[in-house]
Amino acid sequence: TDSASADPGNLKYSSSRDRGGSSSYGLQPSNSAVVSRQRHDDTRVHADIQNDEKGGYGVNGGSGENTYGRKSLGQELRVNNVTSPEFTSVQHGSCALATKDMRKSQERSMSYCDESRLSNLLQRITRENDRDRRLATVKQLKEFIQQPENKLVLVKQLDILAAVHDVLNESSKLLQELRQEGACCLGLLCASLSYEAEKIFKWIFSKFSSSAKDEVKLLYLCATYKALETVGEKKAFSSVMQLVMTSLQSILENVDTPELLCKCVKCILLVARCYPHIFSTNFRDTVGILVGWHRDHTQKPSLTQQVSGWLQSLEPFWVADLAFSTPLLGQFLEDMEAYAEDLSHVASGESVDEDVPPPSVSLPKLAALLRVFSTVVRSTGESLSPIRALQLLRHVLYRVMRCVTAANQVFFSEAVLTAANERVGVLLGSLDPSMTIHCDMVITYGLDQLENCQTCGTDYIISVLNLLTLIVEQINTKLPSSFVEKLFIPSSKLLFLRYHKEKEVVAVARAVYQAVLSLKNIPVLETAYKLILGEMTCALNNLLHSLQLPESCSEIKHEAFKNHVFNVDNAKFVVKFDLN
Repeated sequence: TDSASADPGNLKYSSSRDRGGSSSYGLQPSNSAVVSRQRHDDTRVHADIQNDEKGGYGVNGGSGENTYGRKSLGQELRVNNVTSPEFTSVQHGSCALATKDMRKSQERSMSYCDESRLSNLLQRITRENDRDRRLATVKQLKEFIQQPENKLVLVKQLDILAAVHDVLNESSKLLQELRQEGACCLGLLCASLSYEAEKIFKWIFSKFSSSAKDEVKLLYLCATYKALETVGEKKAFSSVMQLVMTSLQSILENVDTPELLCKCVKCILLVARCYPHIFSTNFRDTVGILVGWHRDHTQKPSLTQQVSGWLQSLEPFWVADLAFSTPLLGQFLEDMEAYAEDLSHVASGESVDEDVPPPSVSLPKLAALLRVFSTVVRSTGESLSPIRALQLLRHVLYRVMRCVTAANQVFFSEAVLTAANERVGVLLGSLDPSMTIHCDMVITYGLDQLENCQTCGTDYIISVLNLLTLIVEQINTKLPSSFVEKLFIPSSKLLFLRYHKEKEVVAVARAVYQAVLSLKNIPVLETAYKLILGEMTCALNNLLHSLQLPESCSEIKHEAFKNHVFNVDNAKFVVKFDLN
């Protein structure tokens, strides 16, 4: 290694390569050998200065062009001024060489080893053919990026972006883990170099736009999510977050696959949580796109449920912008009314325009519309006033009944009815119990839905039973005894649903019982207990009869079960269920 020391009167150059390791040489030539050596040094310095003029020195003292033929960001920011005093004050031989070595030593002594290690990692990532060794190298790179002391090295050699880009664009499906780790490296790099975040984010979004493959685009979104997640609420991205949000919004408007949608929305939700003031300006646009996906009845139910969850997670923004939220509900009601009118025309046999969709199209759209309405109501939380909720309930029930009637005249649609039950339940749940005195129509609607249960699918049955439980809890002490009688008489569909093969159905049926038996209305509670105890007595006496034993509990028999007969298995089940 070379070292140099200087003072105004004398410059000495020490070289450990000389024998003895400590010989000192004056810069003034004393003989022809020194003159020859000086000319040789002059030639080296001249060549070195030419190299500086061509782009400076690389990590290993070579050309400023790096291994990949690109200048790193650090090199682009470093200006190699060959007319500086370091060159003009010393013109010849070993003095010029000593001064240049001093400069190189000062700039690189602290980071040479780390730069060499980073260069080595990048070379191995791009050149290694063995999958496992290459994956291990990428993981080493991830650890290198996460070490705070390496920030200076990273910013000087942003060629790492090119290496990661090559990894993300690998075509083999066998390298999926490698590509995921590469995306993680990219996100961590952006988080580590937050002062270079704008350039890195612009690079990420540019590569996203130019990528032809969805799986590669997904990886760039994974990198974005990792960067946002790593920084979290530290506000390190404050200066670039408007750029990020604008880019994500543009991506959201153009994605056409559920996978890209999910990852993009997750990034946006992170922005909403950490930088709410930035997201608030994009809230309406984001909701508009998500509502469109929610209403798309061709999507899988799992995606629809996920979109519903995303919209509900934005509750603070819904509440802060009720001037947008409430009219949106009104638009949904108008659209639903239009679908109901189309269905009524089809049911009546009237001639309709060619533009009117057939029931096979309009019914699924109607069901989707009912679901998104419920989502928006849930998203507004408690901000919807009871008076407004009551008005909406009356308005909605009228339209729901119209839709149900029209649908049944054409053909029965469980999807529409399931969505309608959920919608009524959401609105009912937002009401103050003291304001439900005029909700007799809800009770009638719930009992009518129960009549259709026995021959329907599980989702519909659960929606009806949940609605009945909600009716009991909300209307509570104002429930009429006639409602309870219809629930627990032997011909009630609720009693048959207790034997359902799905445990979830049995559980929600039990919830209806428990809700009724928790009422504080004595006359209604007395009606319920008499019917349930009467059923238990009937079941018990059927068991006693099967054992040829006399009947008992004659004082609590109920007239409704006087002639009812249970087989042994059902009798055992009823006694256990009712005691439970």
